[in-house]
Amino acid sequence: MRRRFAQWCSLLLLIILAASPVIAQTTTATLRGTVQDESGNMFPGAQVTATAVATGYTNSSTVASDGRFSLSGLTPGRYRIDVSAPSYNASTRELTVLVGQTVNVDFRLTPNLVLMEEMTVIGDAIVEMETHQVATNVTTQQIESLPQPDRNFLNFAALAPGVTLSTDPTRKEIRSGGQGSQATNVFIDGVSFKNDLILGGVVGQDSSRGNPFPQNAVQEFRVITQNFTAEFQKSSSAIITAVTKSGTNQVQGNVFAYFQDKSFIEDDPFSAPGAAKPPYERLQYGLSVGGPIVRDRMHFFVSFEANDQDRQERVTLGPLKNTAFGQQFLDREGVFTQPFREDLFFGKLSFQPTSRQVLDLSASYRDETDIRSFGGSNTYEVAENVAQEIWSSVLRHQLTSMNWFNEASLSYSSMDWHPQPLNFDEPRFEYQGIGAFGGRGGRQNAQQKRFSIRDDVTFSGLQLAGNHTLKLGVLAEFLDYTMIKNFRFQPVYRFREQENFAFPWQAALAFGEPDMASDNQAYGLYGQDEWNVNPALTLSLGLRWDYETKMMDTDYVTPDYVRTALSGVAPANFFSDGDDRKSPKDNFAPRLGATYDLLQNGRTILFAGAGRYYDRVLFNELVDVRFKENYRETFFEFSTDGRPGTIPWDPKYLTKEGLQQLQAAGGGRHEVWLFDNNSEVPYSDQWNIGVRQSFGGMVGSLSYGNIRSSNNLQWSFAPFSLNANGTCCNVPASHPGAVLWSNQDEETYYDAIYATLDRPITRSGRFGFNLAYTYADAEIEGDERGSVTFPPPGTTTHARHALSGSETHRIVANGMVRIPWDILFSTIVQYGSGPQIVGTRIVSNIGWPAGERFVHHGEGRSWSSVDLRGEKDFNLGATTLGLVLEAFNAFNSDRYSCYQDFEPMSGNPNLLQPGCIVQGSQRRFQAGIRVGF
Repeated sequence: MRRRFAQWCSLLLLIILAASPVIAQTTTATLRGTVQDESGNMFPGAQVTATAVATGYTNSSTVASDGRFSLSGLTPGRYRIDVSAPSYNASTRELTVLVGQTVNVDFRLTPNLVLMEEMTVIGDAIVEMETHQVATNVTTQQIESLPQPDRNFLNFAALAPGVTLSTDPTRKEIRSGGQGSQATNVFIDGVSFKNDLILGGVVGQDSSRGNPFPQNAVQEFRVITQNFTAEFQKSSSAIITAVTKSGTNQVQGNVFAYFQDKSFIEDDPFSAPGAAKPPYERLQYGLSVGGPIVRDRMHFFVSFEANDQDRQERVTLGPLKNTAFGQQFLDREGVFTQPFREDLFFGKLSFQPTSRQVLDLSASYRDETDIRSFGGSNTYEVAENVAQEIWSSVLRHQLTSMNWFNEASLSYSSMDWHPQPLNFDEPRFEYQGIGAFGGRGGRQNAQQKRFSIRDDVTFSGLQLAGNHTLKLGVLAEFLDYTMIKNFRFQPVYRFREQENFAFPWQAALAFGEPDMASDNQAYGLYGQDEWNVNPALTLSLGLRWDYETKMMDTDYVTPDYVRTALSGVAPANFFSDGDDRKSPKDNFAPRLGATYDLLQNGRTILFAGAGRYYDRVLFNELVDVRFKENYRETFFEFSTDGRPGTIPWDPKYLTKEGLQQLQAAGGGRHEVWLFDNNSEVPYSDQWNIGVRQSFGGMVGSLSYGNIRSSNNLQWSFAPFSLNANGTCCNVPASHPGAVLWSNQDEETYYDAIYATLDRPITRSGRFGFNLAYTYADAEIEGDERGSVTFPPPGTTTHARHALSGSETHRIVANGMVRIPWDILFSTIVQYGSGPQIVGTRIVSNIGWPAGERFVHHGEGRSWSSVDLRGEKDFNLGATTLGLVLEAFNAFNSDRYSCYQDFEPMSGNPNLLQPGCIVQGSQRRFQAGIRVGF
């Protein structure tokens, strides 16, 4: 059955690729409208042509019999619009269109002039008014000219309402809609950068200081906070769709470098009085160049960015270092460098063989190393290199006709994330009260390979009770996953003063097969109808269907010994014979949107939308079911006399071979993980309603958004593995070990009010600004997705409560202006009311469920930040020299973190008090130089 289904999808894909003529709004924009004569009559036969100013690529349409035209598949950028007709003078107007925009514009022809009507234009930018989405466009000017601390283009997603950035510098993630980062998806040139394996949402962003893509290669992007249309997949919160730069008819490029060191950074208020600043240096540098190969026909663009950081971490051993035994390790103390290196590459060829076709071929590469995980009592010996390499490439073909547009693409991407110990072959020695020495003991490797075939087609000008623009699309992905979790491959020995450090009191060693590999196929179909019912009302009707063959690890077979031991206590739906887990085929996602032009002048737009949005279960969320069976971690406890529960110490156990002999003799117990065969795909239901108004060269909006996410996966200890008071772990002799099983009880509840005010920032304008305010009430029932919960679901700890880290109020404003001496000044101003603090309070001493429960203590302290940037360009003839100075958190407002959230029965006088600031949030300066040619 599955094979026939896959064959059917593949056949349908080939048919569409061969025959279907639509717009893929993931990468393009659309300009549509009407042409009338001087008397207001429709003017069929007139010619509308859009010519890209930079490349000379053209896109034209003949006005249909009803007076309508549509220019689909416009690569975002600046265009010259020409409208011409016999006996009428042609006229030209230059405009800038942005990615994802669908803009309506009406033309009126007179014998001497072409007039543009019923359209909001500010500077040279068309403002999209008639959309039901809560969406924010981030332009080229903003990316290049707003203050940016680390050249991660995703940081600018925070300019959109409802979007927040991670405060962990080693996890550069984005969140939205009260959900985790894994619920987002990012598209670059139409290619999904979704991480199917591990956290982060975007490939490469789990446990990384690095950036996903060279910022100097990103032309612009669009953040859709809520209610994106059916062409987007694998996200239940927010979508980011970016387009890359292309070469132009002129050879253009730039070289840049930005520098920061410890003298540019304010002291940490929590550092010891008089303590020296830890050494730190960062150099970001790169170049980009593009130009013509054949003028007006073929162009190239290449870019490179590097991010070199050196920070230092101090190793300070524990108090027992001063004992006679501990003094032998004193030479391991000191300050050691943590080097981080990242290189990003991008290249693109663009070709327009005819006026109706465009062909793009692009590729990117990311290489990253990060030496870390040492410091404090962990010596440099136990450091690891968190390294990764990421490739992506896409071949895209666009074909335009009078009333349809087709975009077909082939893409391939791979991610190889592999933290590696510096001393993998060495055992790890942990001396309680002194420190950790030797190797790290284990390593990991997550690999994801994706080959995608996609086709999107748009038909315009269809007439049935109004005008329709119909979009259809099909997607097929072929994926390979590998997850290697080689934990404690080398022995870990733990010593303590109780035995005078003479021998380890405990040792750990794992054995088995750590390589968890699987393949997967994903298919998607969608249809989207933009229905202009009348001049005032537009409906957006969409339906998407997605299917994955092995998201739920469908061919897993429960080992016989697990089934025998647990069949009397665990329900049957937790055991699988290889055919019990099904791949859900009912993931139909309807989406509805509407806009209404209240005064029919294009300036006051009412909008609303609703829909269902499916995400996916991460491979790493399921792999532990197999992993715990195939790769077992065994613990041994030693004593001199072999008292009950311990093993008499023998020096031969200080070798891996000695511990392996113990494993072979006793086997040891291990955790067993059980996955519910009836699990479903995570999803969210969303709806919004709002109004958008243009006035005085600005556009404002006010809307309400509602998001409910469900089916989020959690793991918890099975009740029969807990002691009578709810503590871990009661393991009967007949059981192989403690048992954890899955549930999908977690739900999130997100209610928000979004308010925005925009004056688009354009090249021709002297100033511009954007303001976004979010009021959010975010709550969760259960624990965060992917977490292991200790008390069983249904207890008071899992009752609906505030979502940890969410903020009630958030304001983000940005702007830029030309000031005297031709200095371009820009700023980003942020305010947050403080994170929600959710902690544990002991209310009795009798254990779960009455013993402890999560309670909402309240909000942390509010914070604000003002980032400033000034750039002065000097004209040197064929080149320009730009000098840049940036200040981040210019007024050094503290942003606190590490809040105390535990309250015992005796109380905690420091409850809700912070213990640190957000790392890297203190005032920092950065100097830069840019050379353009």
